[in-house]
Amino acid sequence: MHPSTAAMLVTVLLPSFAVAGSLDDAAQDAHALTDVLQQMQDEQNAQSADQLRESGSEVFPSTGQGSSASRQTVPEEDPVFLTVRVDGVPVILRDVPKLAWFAPYVRDVTGQGIVSGYREADGTLRGLFGPADSLTIEQLSKIAVQAAKVDPAGCGSALKNSVVKGTWSESYVRCAEQRGWAVYADGSVDPVRFARRAEVVVTLLQALGVKIEPRTGGVFSDVDSSVEFAAAVEMAAKAGVIAGDTDVQGNATGTFRPLDPVNRAEVAKIVTLALQVYGQ
Repeated sequence: MHPSTAAMLVTVLLPSFAVAGSLDDAAQDAHALTDVLQQMQDEQNAQSADQLRESGSEVFPSTGQGSSASRQTVPEEDPVFLTVRVDGVPVILRDVPKLAWFAPYVRDVTGQGIVSGYREADGTLRGLFGPADSLTIEQLSKIAVQAAKVDPAGCGSALKNSVVKGTWSESYVRCAEQRGWAVYADGSVDPVRFARRAEVVVTLLQALGVKIEPRTGGVFSDVDSSVEFAAAVEMAAKAGVIAGDTDVQGNATGTFRPLDPVNRAEVAKIVTLALQVYGQ
């Protein structure tokens, strides 16, 4: 409070002390003066705080303290859907139930920074993984580069596949080309088409530096010598990275469907198991 303000209040209230009939009356007046002065000081402090708040939200950056009404919180775990951490922030994947068979694999690959789920155009996480969505060739290039811990900045500037020039996947496809991964090596692959199951297997094995041995046969009835990347499929099956198809009772059918698309839930499992077997 300004000194002149306090002085004026003293001048106004002092006469009441002069005519007081007892010390009790004087004490009551003194308490009244103190209360008035404190009230005015509180009002002045409140006005100063309001001015600071109005001047900008960054005057007092969040410290994580204060009432729950004054700060936003993100649940560390959702009771139904999988909660993962992306860039250090908890994200609820609203299409990945915690009890789904693929949830542990999604948790693993997101935890290692290999995938993060879908984002908006501005990079904001949407909280969706898309487990049933088929994987594209360009998405495969990013997953393989991330799984192999390859720094895209060290993959040079040469680019064979002109279709990806200027797109988000350019640096990943460039790395795949530079490292000679079979699906990308000649630069002719369509980056937005769905990746085939055999292509996913061979790309991950090559990304992890696995030497692919000659095919011996007898693993899957639909993976013979006519199937491209058959040797890689056999190696992955023998190592337990892939298991092939099963019927409704869960029995193995002996098939792999090497030319079919693969969804993102299946890829999460393949990547997790490949890293466990062939990990860096």
